[in-house]
Amino acid sequence: MVGVSIGIPYVAYHLPEHVDTLRDWGRRTYQPETILSALERSGVRDFHVAVGQSALSLAASAIESLLRVAPIAPASIDCLIYTHTLQGSIAPPPQSLPRALCERFDFARAQSFSLAQQHCASSLGALRIVRAMFAAHPELNRVLLVGADTMPIDADRRMGTSGLLGDGAFAALIERHANVNRLVSLAAHASGLGWRGMLGEADPSFAAQYRLIARKLIAQVASDAGIALCQVRRILPPHLDRPAWQRLVHLLGLPATRLYIRNFARTAHVTVSDPFINLADCSTLAPGSSLILYAQGVGGFSASVLVIH
Repeated sequence: MVGVSIGIPYVAYHLPEHVDTLRDWGRRTYQPETILSALERSGVRDFHVAVGQSALSLAASAIESLLRVAPIAPASIDCLIYTHTLQGSIAPPPQSLPRALCERFDFARAQSFSLAQQHCASSLGALRIVRAMFAAHPELNRVLLVGADTMPIDADRRMGTSGLLGDGAFAALIERHANVNRLVSLAAHASGLGWRGMLGEADPSFAAQYRLIARKLIAQVASDAGIALCQVRRILPPHLDRPAWQRLVHLLGLPATRLYIRNFARTAHVTVSDPFINLADCSTLAPGSSLILYAQGVGGFSASVLVIH
């Protein structure tokens, strides 16, 4: 259980204007029909492309979207944490992308740093650090969590046959004593077996481990929160291998409608942003509804978070 009372009262995201389709991408990159059909079965249809936009630009657009709806003063932000997956989504030293964001939005009081080594699970993994920061520093009140990625090489968007990388960014305000999207429990898993990441050979048994870990972590966060799985209103998965997630929800004994699948076809896999894109789009749920956010990253990283909406 989380030892401090924190929540996510505001969350926003930004997707580039240009929308591409799986089939058009397949023609450009000379993908065989077997691959395209497999990706379609995994739920891929459209994805957004950051034409001429950097990760900094995407992150700034997500923050702008958040600030349009969040009545907060820039000086009230105590810390900005930036997360990403791709190495090109951060500024090279001695530059600092998180510091550039603070300067752009006049977050004059905010400390800043970035986190990436859990790959696409980095954004939910960052919540563990945020929780510890709130517990250790009673004066801390507001943390802005931001994530962005843009894939520069079109042919490298494919994640096996599980999904396709789309470009995008999110911004989430985490606040002490917030009653909206209250963070109740979280759990994470890391396996050294995937240390080679995308350079490793495809191993079906290792891929199967992701599903087993997902089942374990989802059950764990519900148990830690004191909530029966049947009371969870939505599971917000990463946009990878939709059929596998549908099977998992069935194995958990939940109705198929509890799995939020709208964005598989609409956005594809937007790396660290998937959980927060889905959270933003689930804003119409009744107050008090429980949601489980889930993320997994290349290399054996997974994270699960239960919030009360």
